[in-house]
Amino acid sequence: MGRMVAKRSGYIGDALSRREAFQAANRQRLVGLRCIEPGKRLRGGALLFAPGEPLQGHGRGRMTSITYSPELDCYIGLGLLAADFKGDEVIASYPMKNEVVRARVVSPVFLDPAGERMHG
Repeated sequence: MGRMVAKRSGYIGDALSRREAFQAANRQRLVGLRCIEPGKRLRGGALLFAPGEPLQGHGRGRMTSITYSPELDCYIGLGLLAADFKGDEVIASYPMKNEVVRARVVSPVFLDPAGERMHG
């Protein structure tokens, strides 16, 4: 999205985007998440933790939305994850139902990232 922003002229949100919190190194980034445990599901609102980390507090991020993908035959979702997080696997903890699921961090574009199917 950064490429769509005009650098020479102003735009709505220009001043806000220069605030300190939006420039922080550990600011959360949008990621795709894919459930890697057969028979389990991801939950919207689940807290994201690094493997081996205690499942306490607010974690490193959160799941914002989920759905089942018949194409991939698993649950997938979008989430916000700390930019300084290293690794390709997270633990999604949903304390309301006492569920813990492993998920892989992937691109937020799950199908056809090059647009080949869309453009025939």
